[in-house]
Amino acid sequence: MDKRVVGTLLGIAGVLLWFMPWMAFSMGEMDFHQTGSHIGGIAYVLLMSSLASAILSWVPQPVPRIIVAALSTLLSGFFWLNAGEEAAWGLVWLCTVSGFSLLQAIERNSAERKSEPRVE
Repeated sequence: MDKRVVGTLLGIAGVLLWFMPWMAFSMGEMDFHQTGSHIGGIAYVLLMSSLASAILSWVPQPVPRIIVAALSTLLSGFFWLNAGEEAAWGLVWLCTVSGFSLLQAIERNSAERKSEPRVE
């Protein structure tokens, strides 16, 4: 499968995971879940970075996608650390998907550097 399509699918998965449960907590006998839309603020950067990662996978230069994927990985990791053991499956998978997106962008950058002709 083309790396641009895989990058697009990873970005779309990140957008969809933003709406999934990030934190699970209970008050009394009632269980609640928070999603990215409930957290708000900086969580919207995660939504936009996943969308930007999907769009930037079609841009020939991989460096902007590396920056966006690194930001997404760091922010989702930060939310996961803050949630601790209350982290739900949506946040765990968002962190995993953004990490895979970062690795793919770095791999694409190194592949393009190897294919460039050297000018001496």
